[in-house]
Amino acid sequence: MYTAEVFTGIVGIVGLKKYKQFPLPLRILEWYIISSLIDYCVLDVMIYKKIHTYVIWQSFAVLELLLYSCIFYTWRTSRKNGLLVWVVFAVYLLIWMIGKFSYEPITGSDNYSEPISQFIQIGFGSWLLLGISKEKNIVLKEDNRFWVLSGIVVYAVATFFLFGFFTPMLISNRKLLAAIWPSNNAFMIIQYIFFLRAFLCKPASAGIINQSPTTHKE
Repeated sequence: MYTAEVFTGIVGIVGLKKYKQFPLPLRILEWYIISSLIDYCVLDVMIYKKIHTYVIWQSFAVLELLLYSCIFYTWRTSRKNGLLVWVVFAVYLLIWMIGKFSYEPITGSDNYSEPISQFIQIGFGSWLLLGISKEKNIVLKEDNRFWVLSGIVVYAVATFFLFGFFTPMLISNRKLLAAIWPSNNAFMIIQYIFFLRAFLCKPASAGIINQSPTTHKE
């Protein structure tokens, strides 16, 4: 767990040093990384004091999807697609709020809303990646969109069932959960390797790749 946190911090420091050179999507990603580090610190203190962390965990899940949605919206290919991003986020937020007062209380894990969030990340991330693959004269290794979206999709796919079955495993088989939970940290490090690569893309290429959405067909 601490290895993943340290690596996240390293990527965050790289992002801060290059922040002024970044286009808006990478700046939003840096905000996400900083908020993740704050979240880790709060969780570590709560765990040390033996306080349940579900409230922080669930609240951060909403912030995570909000920031990812901002990235998806910034890289939208049309006005209609941009509107769809926020409609989907609004539906997710409604489901999340209803769940807190009924089937998914704030004192437990996000067994339903978290997989929904990951499904949204996979859907929009894959959709945008498909669009990138159809563009001409694109060098993927220097396209920060490719690295950021791939990082989002890879982590969401890898941990989809882990978070969806977290509470059932916690109740029925804690040894199994303890055995497979480190995989979450491993996938987190992989995701941040992708984010780091996005930060290291050539500024000149990033400027060409991340054109304003108004240049796209509306």
